[in-house]
Amino acid sequence: MSELVLFLSYVIVTAGLLSKVEINIEGKHGYAEKLPVEWRTNNKWMRLFLTGTSYHLYMGLFLLAMLHSAILITGWTLRGELLILSFLAFVTVAEDFLWFVLNPHYGIRKFRRREIAWFKDRWFLVPLWYWFYLPSGVILYYFGIKGG
Repeated sequence: MSELVLFLSYVIVTAGLLSKVEINIEGKHGYAEKLPVEWRTNNKWMRLFLTGTSYHLYMGLFLLAMLHSAILITGWTLRGELLILSFLAFVTVAEDFLWFVLNPHYGIRKFRRREIAWFKDRWFLVPLWYWFYLPSGVILYYFGIKGG
């Protein structure tokens, strides 16, 4: 199996598991709408980096910390760092999308602006930040497999 197929398969499995955790936490109330969060913001730049709520900031930092735990075993390399960041970019988008696909209150048919109040900025049917994360993941992966 090629490295890319294995990488993307692991992205999907990880994103699927993470989306199920988040569905169990949030239910039908996406973007931590009903959670007792410390803070919430509508700042577009912070929302681009998925930190519109303290809940999402801490979930993202937890995932980043867990991904970097491999460095404790293997040691830090630029290649490893680029691949970790690529993985994080892909998982972030895949997890978000799978939250809708796997959530019994939504499904793929409700992946629309009028159904999702917290996705105000869209471009070609998907949240704007997908267009930042996906190309970033591709670039990071490319340079990661080239050895940094």
